Amino acid sequence: MDHMCKEKKLEEIVVVNLTGHYLKNLGYLTNCSALKICILPRNYITKIDALSNCPNLIKLDLHGNHITNLPDEYFWSDMKSLQVLYLHNNIIGDMNSVESLFQCPSLVVLTLFDTPVSLVPKYRHHIVNSIWSLKALDNFVIADAEVIGHWPKSEQFKALSPHFFLQLPVPPQISTWQSELKHIRNLIATINNILAHQSPVLILQRRFRGYLARKKLGAASIPHKQQRFACNKVNGDLCSRGIHVLEDGSMWVTGSSSKQDDSCNAVHLKIDRNKLHIELLEVHLIS
Repeated sequence: MDHMCKEKKLEEIVVVNLTGHYLKNLGYLTNCSALKICILPRNYITKIDALSNCPNLIKLDLHGNHITNLPDEYFWSDMKSLQVLYLHNNIIGDMNSVESLFQCPSLVVLTLFDTPVSLVPKYRHHIVNSIWSLKALDNFVIADAEVIGHWPKSEQFKALSPHFFLQLPVPPQISTWQSELKHIRNLIATINNILAHQSPVLILQRRFRGYLARKKLGAASIPHKQQRFACNKVNGDLCSRGIHVLEDGSMWVTGSSSKQDDSCNAVHLKIDRNKLHIELLEVHLIS
């Protein structure tokens, strides 16, 4: 009965933090089927196959251990919720072992620095272009230049530049579900913020989506060079009536749909400046 009660309690554990406890194996963690946060750095762990019964993991921190080989692709394909994986400062040296990580479907952050495999030529290029969900490898966010071939040389968006540096948080001595979930959210938010300002692809996508949204709502913006209105007296009178004459001779007419409704509708009229006469504008004002 005592053994059954112990297993029942282990099945309810969500967070485990055993930093620097000289562990050699994972022991009863194989019974923690509800485990979501597992922090086991600075131990003597060599194998992690026992975690195959913990498919709900979101964060797995195993840095500073004695891991030489990683589990097979079936182990990682079952980790559908795993987003953060720290494996740096281990003795992983076989790239074939690392390739099993390519089956991890939701991995966002991965660290493998200070391992023998990180010295393999083009190690970063191989991993970045094999794990499509990955946004940060080691201490740097993945740049567009690392994914898109024949990317034009640009110092601003250069891969591994200081703009893409990511400071990894120090693991706390005491962890709770709320604190760890907050750390994961802040880490991913930091990565997304770096990409939002340093990824040309995301910048173009954001602007294009904004343009499509404005176009769908009938409020597409006027090109920047055409937003300055002429400032003569006649145009000033027109502006007071909701008619704006642009520098290229075209006109924007705005007006409310009703007196009670403050919303305005805009109509863009293309007019040839050479055929435009002041008399016509005066007639329009009088009418």
